[in-house]
Amino acid sequence: MIKVLIIDDDDFFAQLLAAMLAGPDVEALVARDMAQAGAELDESDFDVVFLDVRLPDGNGLELIPRVKEQASDPELIIMTGLGDPDGAELAVRNGAWDYIQKTGSPEGLQLSFKRALKFRRNKQVAQPVERRGIVGESPRLAEVVSLMARAARSSANVLILGETGTGKEVFARAVHANSPRRSKNYVVVDCASLQEALVGSDLFGHRKGAFTGAVSDKAGVLQRADGGTLFLDEISELSLELQKSFLRLLETRSFRPLGDTREVRLDFRLVCASNKSLAEMVEAGTFREDLFYRIRAAVLQLPPLRELKEDVLAIARHHLERICRDSRLGQKTLSGELKAFLKEYAWPGNVRELIHVLEAMVASAPDEEMLLPAHLPQELRIQLLRARVGRVGQAAPGVPDVQQQAGPLTNWSEYKKQELERVEAAYLDGLILASQGDIRQAIQISGLSPSRLYGLLNKYGRTLSRGGGRSHRQHRAGPGAAKGESQ
Repeated sequence: MIKVLIIDDDDFFAQLLAAMLAGPDVEALVARDMAQAGAELDESDFDVVFLDVRLPDGNGLELIPRVKEQASDPELIIMTGLGDPDGAELAVRNGAWDYIQKTGSPEGLQLSFKRALKFRRNKQVAQPVERRGIVGESPRLAEVVSLMARAARSSANVLILGETGTGKEVFARAVHANSPRRSKNYVVVDCASLQEALVGSDLFGHRKGAFTGAVSDKAGVLQRADGGTLFLDEISELSLELQKSFLRLLETRSFRPLGDTREVRLDFRLVCASNKSLAEMVEAGTFREDLFYRIRAAVLQLPPLRELKEDVLAIARHHLERICRDSRLGQKTLSGELKAFLKEYAWPGNVRELIHVLEAMVASAPDEEMLLPAHLPQELRIQLLRARVGRVGQAAPGVPDVQQQAGPLTNWSEYKKQELERVEAAYLDGLILASQGDIRQAIQISGLSPSRLYGLLNKYGRTLSRGGGRSHRQHRAGPGAAKGESQ
């Protein structure tokens, strides 16, 4: 879907332009002043922005930096009712795609829009994405990689969310590698390890004599990020006092080293990561709301490994090759049965757990050319054997017990399909209860993208409300349920 924002106080013209541009693949929104435009830019990413120069609450050109800060890096078309050569030059110099008069023909407006879209598509295709260790080609992962690349090329702050072990730091490095700052420093701050007593000196640096033991000037971590990217890993672990310090840093882009009377200016790109729901922490009063909105100009929600079944084997091969290479061992392959297990296991520890399992297997079979289920760590090997022989017992997460199958035992492909549908339907029912039918809460709890969640809801005949309230089960769930059959 192509999203267009029209910023113009001339309601008749704005609605006319929106109607001209609207179509099956185009959604056009209208903002009538700078304040409303700012709210729309905060709420959504856009592909093209039409911006009037004269607005009731200011000069439209002042919105250009705000537009260019969007993670989607939209194409900007400046509009005016009066010819203004100086305004045209200023607009183009500030990154506008085109400068047009509203008195022009409808065909001219549409042509400018079509050319902007064509330029945008060509620009995106022409810019290869540096993945930096991101492995996989599934649609779910490709969607996140595409969002990452668009965010990286803008100047927006990026917030990366995901369960432990999903690769948040890998994506943070990819943001830096795909940004205009790639040639500068990439500085990591592990917020969970910051000690309150030392944080001032470690982060901001100090001058000689600032405190006992400060025998010389010391540059802090933040100064090394000047011109580059600052990555705050697990930002949820910051104390409220440190959150206040970082908020001031983001607002002023300056800080004062301990013992110094002068402010030091900084230019950096901020990337943050968290395995906790910052929205829930804001509600609980443990994370500052103003800081939360500052760091989330672009949000990447990383999928857990259990949602990337198509990519599991590619990820495993990638890390297995690296492990063997680092261990100076010959390259190893995976047996067919082991591949099946790796794909079906739910990986509660995500990619990090997969890497640890592969490392353990290589260590247990350094001279073997092929890794087998027998080389799995003991806990996983036991669960695999239990599932194979159909014993009832405590199964490891993600390893189905054949006694809990969805129906009569059939061929493997059909059995797997039935089990997946049973688990998906059960999860949706639990998600509806946990979120009380509120779609925003459901997205937050599940970690699913809106498109993925909507797809599952439609598949099993479930509904969620946009703003809360009760949700209804409209159709039967589970394998073999008819799409139109009522409960």
